[in-house]
Amino acid sequence: MPAEDTSTPIMTTRQVTTNFNGPPTVADPPAGDQLRPPPQPFATADQRDAAAAVTGDQTRNEAAGKGIDGEEVVWEARYAMKNFLGRLVFRTLLTIAWIALAVYTWGYSDGSLALPTILAGIVLGVLWVMIIYRIIQARFGHYYRLTTRRLFISTGLMRRRRDMMELLRVKDVFTRQTLVERWLSLGTVIVVASDRDLPTFYIAGVDDPKRVMDLIWHHARAEREGRSVIVDHV
Repeated sequence: MPAEDTSTPIMTTRQVTTNFNGPPTVADPPAGDQLRPPPQPFATADQRDAAAAVTGDQTRNEAAGKGIDGEEVVWEARYAMKNFLGRLVFRTLLTIAWIALAVYTWGYSDGSLALPTILAGIVLGVLWVMIIYRIIQARFGHYYRLTTRRLFISTGLMRRRRDMMELLRVKDVFTRQTLVERWLSLGTVIVVASDRDLPTFYIAGVDDPKRVMDLIWHHARAEREGRSVIVDHV
């Protein structure tokens, strides 16, 4: 005796058309109207990799916003070497004068100026050592970085101190220059913040301080307007 078939039959729908001049007719549905859809083909490895790449790009684009992931560096600088131009020129002139004195002392005179020439040479050497140490200390001991959200100032050669200011706290920005610094396009940018612990930042010895001032103020204003839009939206 054959076994009884207990599998569930596939149900299909049929369309009944009523004809007022004759009996109703029944039409078979198209293949797409079955209750159980036809099986879909499996995606290939290349298709899966392409879909994953698109999803990763969308995720990165969504992450690049006003948060920390969307923060970009807009300006970086160190203490400008042009700040030492006058002192270097002065020591160079002193060195030329000392060489001329030494040539005269040991080449044309009776040697009576030997001791003063030696002392002058020692003083000149000390001046050169001092300026070289000052250049190293200023050049490698000052580092400034401005992002779209924060301002960083690092000072110190042996013992480094790093200060950070959020651009949302910036109240005022201005520059300070001497007459010589205006000729050389140098100066100090002073940033005043609404922070009680560290209310003022000094960005000393930078090239084109007016441009730096405009950059800080522009991004501080953009950060405040962006944050206010987010608050209003929420």
